[in-house]
Amino acid sequence: MFAGEPKIHAEAKKSGMTGKGYLKIFSAERQGNGYDRQGVRDERFNDARYHVGPVITDQAEQTMFVTRTYPKEENTERYKEEGYRFRKHNLELIIYKLNADGDWEGEGFAYNNVKEYSLGHAALSEDENRLYFASDMPGGYGGVDIWYSERQDDGSWGEPVNAGEEINTSGDDMFPSVYKNQLFYSTDGKPGMGGLDIFEAEIKENGFGTPVNLKYPVNSPGDDFCFVISENNDEVLKGFLSSNRTGGAGGDDIYSFLYEKPKIIITLEGVAVHKETREPLPASRITLYSPEGNIIARKAADENGEFRFSLDKGTDYIVRGEDEGFHADSSFIASVFPQADTTLSVVLELDPMFKVGDKIVLENIYYDFDKDNIRPDAAEILDELIVTLRDNPTLKIELSSHTDSRGSHAYNEDLSQRRAQSAVDYLVSRGIARDRLVAKGYGERRLTNHCSDGVPCSIAEHQANRRTEIEVLSTDYKE
Repeated sequence: MFAGEPKIHAEAKKSGMTGKGYLKIFSAERQGNGYDRQGVRDERFNDARYHVGPVITDQAEQTMFVTRTYPKEENTERYKEEGYRFRKHNLELIIYKLNADGDWEGEGFAYNNVKEYSLGHAALSEDENRLYFASDMPGGYGGVDIWYSERQDDGSWGEPVNAGEEINTSGDDMFPSVYKNQLFYSTDGKPGMGGLDIFEAEIKENGFGTPVNLKYPVNSPGDDFCFVISENNDEVLKGFLSSNRTGGAGGDDIYSFLYEKPKIIITLEGVAVHKETREPLPASRITLYSPEGNIIARKAADENGEFRFSLDKGTDYIVRGEDEGFHADSSFIASVFPQADTTLSVVLELDPMFKVGDKIVLENIYYDFDKDNIRPDAAEILDELIVTLRDNPTLKIELSSHTDSRGSHAYNEDLSQRRAQSAVDYLVSRGIARDRLVAKGYGERRLTNHCSDGVPCSIAEHQANRRTEIEVLSTDYKE
């Protein structure tokens, strides 16, 4: 909605100050790249004798705040200027509310006083608990000032508070609007480009920040006012303003504006390294996840172990690095809200899964007494070893077998060698290269308990010594 001049016929009433029709409330809908001006808004808002507007609504569109020229003749002053005769009427603010029957009911703002001053140009804070307006009521800094009232617990509006000397000047300060925590208004009391200039000030808990002139092209040598933001996101800033600058259709025109913001680029740069040697790990698998575990992107590190991802503002991430023969490492990337291009850095330290000399007991792989064949339960454990060897193709191992102390040393040496060889042969039969495997039998030389020659032990204690182990011989095997 907006206030504009209706098309009038010769006999219609005209403003004594402008010689044109009185402002009324209109609406417009976007049509392609332009707007389709609709008819006069509901006549109950436009039934005043003189100017009507500006106008705003609350977010629910259940309440309208309409500025209008006080319509009665009493307590007005006669003026004559540049051939026009007119009376000076003050402004008043009318608040319309939509009732249960779908009708609008209007009442005057509690602090209107048309006999003494003007009050209008309403604007609501984002939470709608503060009502800004312009007025030349007593107690200001000269001319028209920006004032505000706080919503009370009973829904009424509190006593007007002057926005203070940071905002107001000895000139005219008016046409406030609010977007989030920013107050926009027009003034001719601060240095500018000429006439009314639009300024912006941060709304703080106990006052306002220093007003900043929005400069060209928002401001011009003419009067610029009624600055309203309709959309503001990471990509664009859109809105409207009014101005009588040159190049318009005549008088005060409504202009739209569009500012395409430069895209802020957030880059995550990282490197995957060997945790102990700090050497880079080329071709490491790097995955970017959401905190919920959803995969966002995946790539391989370059020849220097480095990687890059593009991130979105205000989004948390988890980055994870994996490589053959290493335990994975991950890092949480907290969301950022930069005002300029930003690069974040991370180092993923992958701990070797296997090191030369590592010894691992293959749990629960046992042999029957005096036998070297692979039992079904042992085959299941060896199948898990096959997966590890396939996942780590540069790993070379010694596969050793151990016996209990029963039988002669020579016999046990031979039996353990045959058992170790049986295990190696099983792995080879499943596709593991033989030259990655060394079979070694240690007989009873490496008992795990006290069950040496001549010591009475249970069957379970003896079986604990009949085991298979692997030892890492090399981590850089190449075919």
